[in-house]
Amino acid sequence: MVKKPKVLVLFDVGEPTGLDVDYTEDLKSPDWKTERHVLSALRALDYPFAMLGVHDDTQLIREMIERYQPDVIFNMVEQFANSLSNENRVTSFLELQGVPITGCGSTGITLAKDKILSKKIASFHGVMVPQFMVHEPGNVVGLNKAMEFPLIVKPTREEASYGISLKSVVHNEEELVDRVCFVHEKFEQEALVEEFIEGREVYVGVIGNEKLKCLPPREMTFGKEVPMESRFASYCVKWDEDYRRRWGIKNRFLPSLKPQAQAKLNQTCKDLYRALNLKGYARIDLRLNSNTEPVFIEANPNPMLAKDEDFALAARKAGIDYPKLISIIISLAT
Repeated sequence: MVKKPKVLVLFDVGEPTGLDVDYTEDLKSPDWKTERHVLSALRALDYPFAMLGVHDDTQLIREMIERYQPDVIFNMVEQFANSLSNENRVTSFLELQGVPITGCGSTGITLAKDKILSKKIASFHGVMVPQFMVHEPGNVVGLNKAMEFPLIVKPTREEASYGISLKSVVHNEEELVDRVCFVHEKFEQEALVEEFIEGREVYVGVIGNEKLKCLPPREMTFGKEVPMESRFASYCVKWDEDYRRRWGIKNRFLPSLKPQAQAKLNQTCKDLYRALNLKGYARIDLRLNSNTEPVFIEANPNPMLAKDEDFALAARKAGIDYPKLISIIISLAT
């Protein structure tokens, strides 16, 4: 009988913690569903495991590794010291500990989460991206003559669509200046200005390291009364359930594409995955334009793993049940 690896599960918490904290009550919260689902899968698979909440103390991680001697670290840490911008840093720290970790490494996280650099890399590899320009704080806001309205304005270093709303789509220079200035003042960072791509909002999960598997694509759909220029993944669209119900917003499996279009979509996602040095598992976010051509929007390393979210639902449709998905992710740890 093959011995199951010992797994150390790491997840982020919003306050200082310790080695022997009991998270039983926290795990009952809806906000902790991903952690709860992963831990339940580990129990079902009969993996020995320990868990540690991570806030801002790397020494605790060292001590837990020394105490538990894990074979694999299941990394669900998305922030450090309450900052999402530290995800690549804490992952880099984990890589130095000499224990295989699940999911994407620090290099892939850095490349994927830089919205500007990831688009430059995608374009270099022949993947279609929206035309874009970047406005630095303190500089005059101009417009590339090759770009036409409507445009969409985003913070360059935020996640989960934070800072993106219906006001992000601009139709003239006055609206453009107002929104760019809003990003500069609110987020104290560069503003990314992209051409607005009308089309379908599509998400493709990818699993693997050298050999890659694309999962069945998911699509975000909108009620018929929602205008085309409002059909994109704003913060409210992603996270406000009342808003989603009011406007008929749902996620579903993308209806079957023609074989050539499906092959192009899968190959594009694999090319992006490799170009951005992603590993383990990731989700590629795209728009399918009017010609059913994939246009790269962004990549999400280590996407949400709750069993009722897009990635796990796509895996299940591909014949991978939830415990098996968790097992595969552990087997891909590097």
